[in-house]
Amino acid sequence: MTKVLFAIPIFLLSMLSLPQSASDSIRSRTVLSLSSILLAKGPSLGANSTVDVQEIKSLALENHQLRTQLGLVYEWIASEKRLQEQAELFRLCGKDSTESREFVQRRSNEMKALLQKQTMAAFGRIVYRDPGSWNSSCWIDVGEENNLSLGQQIIAKNSPVVSGSSLVGVVEYVGKKQSRVRFITDSSLKTAVRAVRGSPLDRQIASLTQNLAEQLKKQPDVKPEQLAALSVIQKGLPIRWEDSYLAKGEISGSSASYFRSLKSTLKGVGFNCDFKDEEGPARDLRSEILHEGDLLVTSGLDGLFPPGLKVAIVTKVELLRPGAFAYQLEATANAGDLADLASVYVLPPVSVD
Repeated sequence: MTKVLFAIPIFLLSMLSLPQSASDSIRSRTVLSLSSILLAKGPSLGANSTVDVQEIKSLALENHQLRTQLGLVYEWIASEKRLQEQAELFRLCGKDSTESREFVQRRSNEMKALLQKQTMAAFGRIVYRDPGSWNSSCWIDVGEENNLSLGQQIIAKNSPVVSGSSLVGVVEYVGKKQSRVRFITDSSLKTAVRAVRGSPLDRQIASLTQNLAEQLKKQPDVKPEQLAALSVIQKGLPIRWEDSYLAKGEISGSSASYFRSLKSTLKGVGFNCDFKDEEGPARDLRSEILHEGDLLVTSGLDGLFPPGLKVAIVTKVELLRPGAFAYQLEATANAGDLADLASVYVLPPVSVD
């Protein structure tokens, strides 16, 4: 008995001294064993049943993926229509310049590139979470073997992980049948983002009211008071009709998240518009480059995530400190509460190591 008690701490110390690759491999095998046991438990089909359970699961998964991809096509069609409407607004407002055409073309190319990645995505179910890091990471039931069945490398280290069109995290380890995902709510994952003025709904409302105003101006019998009333409505909106891509910065989790004890709050640092780029001119820090309610999307500057993925909504902009050259902020994940996620999609990596 004494020898056993003496051997236990030696075993634990040896496990702690293992290299990261060996530790990941052991964790992967453990998760695989646990998930296999959990997935095996289910309603009995009866002893005489000839139904192949795995085939049913495979068909259900394929059906889920097809419905999701169809939804993505509908989303792209709706977005493409909105871009066409926006291009028409530029023209009606006398802003049909090279700059406005390039803006619309960039958004169109961005959406097409994202759609292509999303239609190649691999569906994965969350099979395990460590209670000590519930909001920081999870394990999903796809890995290297799925790449073989898909015929291409989708699931790899640094593959973006999404829920719909919202960023959830990134794959940091790939096993044979399962992978570990690091959430954006983890403090170690830094994501380069850019603020887009207002929420998607605010931008849609502003665009619709501007379009209505331009169409009413074409009507010979329109009354001045009607245009005046619409102008009052437009002035009361939180944003103008043009999409404004403003402050750039970096966002990450606020701290190490324990079992459902903390909200999925994100912290942003380094937000400014110091340099001119294709999205607009340089802007002074004191100008309105960041608002509560602004949408944060991936900028692609980190080389990890493709541009255009929705990340978070700004909930608080910290006051600019004396001598500071950038803003800090708080935000909530656009994908919702990541603690309640049950499934995700893995996109092809931007680059393969």
